[in-house]
Amino acid sequence: MWGLENVSAATPKGRFVILVMVMALASAVSLLEVVLALNWVPLLAALAGWAFVLMYGLLEGVLLHPAAGAVASLTLPSGASTPSVDQHSEIAALVARGRFAEAAAAYRAVLAAAPEDVVACEQLAQLALRDLKDYELALLAAREGEKRAREPRRRAGFALLAANICRDNLKDYGRTVVELRRILACYPDVPNAARLRAEIEELKAMHFEAR
Repeated sequence: MWGLENVSAATPKGRFVILVMVMALASAVSLLEVVLALNWVPLLAALAGWAFVLMYGLLEGVLLHPAAGAVASLTLPSGASTPSVDQHSEIAALVARGRFAEAAAAYRAVLAAAPEDVVACEQLAQLALRDLKDYELALLAAREGEKRAREPRRRAGFALLAANICRDNLKDYGRTVVELRRILACYPDVPNAARLRAEIEELKAMHFEAR
């Protein structure tokens, strides 16, 4: 119904669509209460809800994806050359059934067969982080994404993901410092460059204290 039969909660895009539908219904109810009861609290709550949906869409890269009509982003490129998330629906079905190792192998096969496929890099990284807890695989996917992405902003996004994996998941602070220095050297216009420099100093201190 309404073309939503293929929406899967197993993908960021599917979850975002579901969130939008829920918020649309909640907003309609809020507006009705404002009109009938002159109570503005539900409207404020609805605005807060839409702010959450917006942040979720940005963090997951859904709003910045070409299929969502974006023109540029930190993590997703413009142009029609990048395969759509929908092209990996069979792999997403494996994920939904909990067949994570098979899904990871399928994504890796896609990466080997389609050098231009950046979406598969993103999805493999998410799968490895969220379901497999295979952080080295997630790091490999992030680095593949950085190599394949065309736009500097998107390459920087993958590089930041790699640094975050080193810091938050692998707890390898020396490696994180190397990644952050490389980001600042390769992408001087990266957002929050000053914060990244400060983080390098903090991580260097932590690294030497641990030795």
